[in-house]
Amino acid sequence: MQAPQIPTEALIPQSFTSITQAEDHLLAQVAMKQETITEQQLEHPLIDQSTLSGMVFMGDTFNRFEVTDTLFRNCTLVNCDFTGISLFRVRFENCKLVGTTLDHGTLKAVTFVDCDGSLTNFNETKLTQVAFQHSKLTELNCWESTLKQCQFTDCDLNQADFSGTSLKHHDLSTCRFETLRVSDWAVRDCRFNETQAAYLARLFLGITLA
Repeated sequence: MQAPQIPTEALIPQSFTSITQAEDHLLAQVAMKQETITEQQLEHPLIDQSTLSGMVFMGDTFNRFEVTDTLFRNCTLVNCDFTGISLFRVRFENCKLVGTTLDHGTLKAVTFVDCDGSLTNFNETKLTQVAFQHSKLTELNCWESTLKQCQFTDCDLNQADFSGTSLKHHDLSTCRFETLRVSDWAVRDCRFNETQAAYLARLFLGITLA
């Protein structure tokens, strides 16, 4: 996965709230830390070549949120509406995204590491070269989406819903789930471990392995 291209030494400390004062709603080459932003509504905000650390976003609505070459570290983004989001070369480390919506979005070269994405929505979203590593993705919704060259490594996918989304050529064998919502055609050519394969055999074929 491509890492964010961030000119670390050139970053200027700045408050996220200054984005409302910018005519184009753009924050570029800035470092944002330890702020709480709640129920803020923005149309097409942009963040480029920046870092966010310890930031808290709760119940915010950012329509057509566009983020490029940016690192989110130890951030909380809970119950936010980021419909139409665009993420390119973005990395999330130890972030909480519970209940946040990224529907109708485009994600490319994005990495989630040690994150809690429970109840997160990726419906009708295009995900290309997106890596989910050591993350909690329980009850994640990913309906009618397109996945290309994505990675799921050591993630909790219990009750995740991939209805209408093909998992072809993807590998879930290192992940954990007791229940997975997925269409029978969508698991073809997807790699599973023996326990997962036994679950799917029962689910789709009524077969119980001895």
